Amino acid sequence: MLDRIFDNWCNDAGYLLDHATASQVDKVAEEFVFAGPFFVLNMANGNPIIIETNTLQMEEGAHYKPAPIFESVDRWVTHKPGTRVDIPDAQRALIRDRMLGILFSQSFDIIDRGIGTREDLNFGCQIALGFKKGSLDIMRDLGETEVNRIMARFQEERPGFPQPKQPYTHYQDFYRYLLVDEMDGVKIITIRRPQALNAITDELNNEILSVLKAHADDPGVKGFVITGYGNRAFSAGADIGKFPETLGKREAAAKYAKDCAEVQVFMDHMEKPVVAALNGMALGGGLEIALRCHAMVATRNAFLQFPEITLGILPGIGGCIVPYRKWPQGAEMFHEMICLARPIKAKEAADMGMVSRVVNDDPELIQAAVEEVKSLVGNVKGTPDGKVDIPEFKLPEEPKAGGLALSKEAVSIIVKTIEAGAAAATFEEALEIGYQGNAEIACTEAAKEGISAFLEKRKPVFNK
Repeated sequence: MLDRIFDNWCNDAGYLLDHATASQVDKVAEEFVFAGPFFVLNMANGNPIIIETNTLQMEEGAHYKPAPIFESVDRWVTHKPGTRVDIPDAQRALIRDRMLGILFSQSFDIIDRGIGTREDLNFGCQIALGFKKGSLDIMRDLGETEVNRIMARFQEERPGFPQPKQPYTHYQDFYRYLLVDEMDGVKIITIRRPQALNAITDELNNEILSVLKAHADDPGVKGFVITGYGNRAFSAGADIGKFPETLGKREAAAKYAKDCAEVQVFMDHMEKPVVAALNGMALGGGLEIALRCHAMVATRNAFLQFPEITLGILPGIGGCIVPYRKWPQGAEMFHEMICLARPIKAKEAADMGMVSRVVNDDPELIQAAVEEVKSLVGNVKGTPDGKVDIPEFKLPEEPKAGGLALSKEAVSIIVKTIEAGAAAATFEEALEIGYQGNAEIACTEAAKEGISAFLEKRKPVFNK
């Protein structure tokens, strides 16, 4: 599948040399990939590969014939990715349309002929071929009208290549960030963004919610497991997303926290069990999803952490509320996790009752999670209402997370939020207090500095 994308992407770049230099083609391609086709061919000594593979593909038509220039060039004269290259607008448009035309043509053909799935094609382009977005994501960003224009031009310039056989919407109807499988009547939802350690985005959240809603009333489904792709991360947290836009805007920050909590709130009201299978780190917003599941199982290498305070913010989607209500015996540990970013290992979480089983590896993990779902059928318990007694906070006068000096102002807002949430009469009221805590902290200098430092890839310096 991916050979078809890469080989034809490079081959049509070769045909473009009648109209542009290798460097110009590479520069235009950098809008979509981290390095253009000729730069990559130089790295891989790939010219013979293109000749061989496209010669074989000529079984499907003469239009796949290798560009003759590949037989006479050893290395291409191109530039280091990111270097400035001047290209006239008309020439840029020609190169761009041609490269997108061949990319889309092969993508349509792969899907139409069942060579690969939409999910794997979109994912593979990013993971294996260095595309900044999957080919189907690029189509979505451009829109149906523009894709149709590009394909009409491509058909005129490169007749014989595949065109779409289905409506545009057919190629967009899939989960971009999830795999959904089934085992013994249990839906297994796997978060698949390993390039970002399975970090949560708004769209990913919506996809999880969509799966839960689609099967919540399905009598053939006993329940759900949510896990992460690979063996490093359940989820490394939430992408920074729109949070920077809410800095200094209390109402916007509260609303954003509520909007991000849709999956969690839906799980709160589900009758079917949802079990989190922690296959590695569960951080921040990812941990907030796991906490709202009706049970958690974990591999031995898993660990749980709320690192938000190191950014001058707090876990605003229930992280300051839920742990104290579900596992009050762990309150002192939660104080340190939320206020000082202390990580805890799977065994520690199991010892305080958060995790029901700790296993050795992924196959055991999924089996354990499915068994946990079955044990909870008809016995799902929601997060308790009522006030929660929590111990006093015993935090150092100069709070630190590792060697990082934390913001006292941010820590004080977290403490206030946790105490008010624990004192709330209902779980719903407590969640609202958590959203408002997120709103308050978003208006601090600590949040502004922490988020700026994160975006600028530097260590934050908190002054108060």
